[in-house]
Amino acid sequence: MLRQYRDQKPSRRSEQPKKKRLLQKNDPQMIEMRKIRSRWHWGTFRHILLVFFTLILAVALAVVLAAGQIFNGPSMTASDLLVKTLTESSALKFVPYLFMQDRYVEDALNRNTIETTDAMTDVSLITVRARDPEPLETGEEAEEELYIETVVGATYRGYMMVVLDPSRVSVGVCRNPFTNEAGLRVNEIIAQYGAVGGINGGAFSDPGGQGNGGKPLGLVYSQGEKLHSPGYGYPVAAAFDENDILHVGDFTKQEAENLTFRDALAFGPALIINGEPALVDGGSGLNPRSAIGQRADGAVLLLTIDGRQANSLGASYADLIEIMLEYGAVNACNMDGGSSACMFLNGEQINDGLALSGSRRLPTAWIVK
Repeated sequence: MLRQYRDQKPSRRSEQPKKKRLLQKNDPQMIEMRKIRSRWHWGTFRHILLVFFTLILAVALAVVLAAGQIFNGPSMTASDLLVKTLTESSALKFVPYLFMQDRYVEDALNRNTIETTDAMTDVSLITVRARDPEPLETGEEAEEELYIETVVGATYRGYMMVVLDPSRVSVGVCRNPFTNEAGLRVNEIIAQYGAVGGINGGAFSDPGGQGNGGKPLGLVYSQGEKLHSPGYGYPVAAAFDENDILHVGDFTKQEAENLTFRDALAFGPALIINGEPALVDGGSGLNPRSAIGQRADGAVLLLTIDGRQANSLGASYADLIEIMLEYGAVNACNMDGGSSACMFLNGEQINDGLALSGSRRLPTAWIVK
């Protein structure tokens, strides 16, 4: 009976479904499936690339058409502003010449000028209060020795560093300020002198526009030592004398020696001399800027403006003059701007800046000890 039961019991093996045949790596069907899958992936990737490059081309074409319309459009003001903005940059100077004849570009540049007087700085307009502070009136609070305020305009955003004691402000230089070797970043120059903050400095040579300039141009004094003579295309300088008064103007080598400068850097143009602002006819484009000034009480004004960004296109010379006058500057001078413009305090960069790798390598900086 047991045998009969076993004979009648269905086989489990017969109840199991048949397994599908596994395809081997070299099986023709598997090879064909891989080819189909590969063609599908490549086709999708190629389609995405086509859409991406078409979009880039469309945007580029729209930008070119818009630029052409601005350069040659009915608004001379807009055209002049764009021409000046681009020609002030180190990498885009050629762009206006792609849309306009050379003579029209030159006309635009000539229509936008800034004129300054030949007046020498009147030192009697500055009295350094940090040496002999006046007693405070009832309820009056003492001004901080160093502070930073945000400045905002229609086309720019920036930062003003106010230093009450002008003796704290001097010029820092990189290790080899007479060579074409790479300079130092502003924060590195600040750290080298054990300073607490500062901004970028004056003119410099940057062969090939690589942003590694280590050779200054124009007048350079650092802590009483003359490191570079006036000239080299940058006659205007901002310079502190031994009494901590800021002079702004066009100085010869002999004048610099007679005025006993302790710290000086060249760039320009002069923005304010003896309380009189420069005459601006258009003046400049919208770009990142840096400037230095001094109030009647001797306090130093260090200004940095961000530019070429979505939230800050940049400032013009007229904007710098307006800001400096609002802060009470008696004398003020424009310094190097563009991708050099930066401000540091206590090891941190205050402004946004342009360079993704940090501040640009420079030969000089205004530092605050």
